[in-house]
Amino acid sequence: MINYLFVNLNAHIFAWLFSALIVIGCNGPLPPEIMMASEDLPEQIDFNFHVKPILADRCYKCHGPDNNARKAHFRLDTEEGAFAVLSSGGHAFVAGKLGKSKAIDRISSNDPEFMMPPPESNLSLNFREIATIAKWVKQGAQWKSHWSFLKPVKAEPPEIADGSWEMANPIDNFIFKELEQQGMSPASQASKDTLLRRITLDLTGLPPTVEELEDFLADDSPDAYEQVVDDLLATKHYGER
Repeated sequence: MINYLFVNLNAHIFAWLFSALIVIGCNGPLPPEIMMASEDLPEQIDFNFHVKPILADRCYKCHGPDNNARKAHFRLDTEEGAFAVLSSGGHAFVAGKLGKSKAIDRISSNDPEFMMPPPESNLSLNFREIATIAKWVKQGAQWKSHWSFLKPVKAEPPEIADGSWEMANPIDNFIFKELEQQGMSPASQASKDTLLRRITLDLTGLPPTVEELEDFLADDSPDAYEQVVDDLLATKHYGER
């Protein structure tokens, strides 16, 4: 019995070590919490939409455009700076290679003498943000210019796992997809009187009159709501708010 337990324990230890080596060798030495957080990330990480806001909010203070505040002669606000050779050797980001990306080591570390951002900055990255940057590196670390310099590209509406909700507009697909990723569900459709109150307040700053409410409730046409919007936009009260 003792021999069996010893052999079984050794087998589990070997399996754990083997799995750890695979994770380190293929995906970089990421803690389990970060690996778990990556499961809920979007399928494709976009630099401008997902990565740059994190860098700007947590990293630009010491590695941004301010020459006087910049630390270690390293900057993350330009492509040349982000992929340049570090003064300590190596690179902050190496496309497709987490294990060689020094920035990943820093932001996933718990060592106060090594981690980035440093504790004294009062800034930190949560597991999801670290996983986002790591996935961006793994997918090739594609850098993008400011969105205003990019040619608009029509995006295909994403597929929604929950087919019980009717999509009235392709924009709904994008909203519902984000809700799914956040673990949220959309609210039930509002009643007609609530819809009228909302749109009237939004466009005129005033609630609907009794007559307007009665007319809207009595209108069963499929474009009743659109007609109300057009009527409100055409009134002299539109824009007064």
